[in-house]
Amino acid sequence: MPRYDFANILFAGPCNRFCPFCIGKQVPDSANAYNLDIFPPRNWQSFVREVNDREIGEVVFTGTTTDPHLYAYEEELIALARRDMPGIRLSIHTNGALSLRKMRVFNMYDRACISLPTFDKQTYAHMMGSSKVPDLAGILVAAKIPVKVSCVVNEHNAHQVDEFLQQLAALGLKRAVLRRLFGDRREFPVLLRHTPASYYRGNPVYNINGMEVTYWNFDTTSSRSINLFADGTIGLDYLLVREFERPAEALQLHSGTARQVAKNAREQNALRFSTENRTQNV
Repeated sequence: MPRYDFANILFAGPCNRFCPFCIGKQVPDSANAYNLDIFPPRNWQSFVREVNDREIGEVVFTGTTTDPHLYAYEEELIALARRDMPGIRLSIHTNGALSLRKMRVFNMYDRACISLPTFDKQTYAHMMGSSKVPDLAGILVAAKIPVKVSCVVNEHNAHQVDEFLQQLAALGLKRAVLRRLFGDRREFPVLLRHTPASYYRGNPVYNINGMEVTYWNFDTTSSRSINLFADGTIGLDYLLVREFERPAEALQLHSGTARQVAKNAREQNALRFSTENRTQNV
């Protein structure tokens, strides 16, 4: 049986950021069925069985079209995951917009990754659809768990990367990852003055100002994960978009998914207004 590095729980629904490169735009609408108020997530027991049978050591709360902090039962799902998957390490991959407000729940995870491409408000607005940059310094002070920063690199922030890494190191951050977008063949002039200290899953890892910095390439990485999509589909490919390039019979589909997706679409229309009201001021 293949070994997997981790497993993702993927949430879908309205978001408090509006990234033009959002991975959810490359995933079929059917897989992005609204699940922010569904507990436990669809096909939970099958997912738990996969994680336990494959002896996967880490589960990540993340999203295709939304942020996991917007999930209505975040605290309850953390408790359920620890009960159903004994010894599991739980992580959150978040944009950080709600992390300070939800710090008690944030600290219930074992570690966190915050998507932050810059501290510059104008650049942040270009890349995240909002000029409200999360208070990373405040998050780091309040956090009782290890925090890593994930920085997408594109034409808007490539020229700021060196300064950004210096700023992160000054805050005491120990780990950061620079990410090339999936399918982006452009080469940006980052980390050219540095020599890799090691490699992880085919990606170079640098030691910069006492901080571990990985330059992650989605197209070439050898990392493996399983993924619980919002509609209950369990995918076995690290690259989310590749799941849906496979024949349908190769996917492990939740029983009654088509009927459920139709029902979810109606629920999403009914709930969108209230959810957007909760997120618009964040």
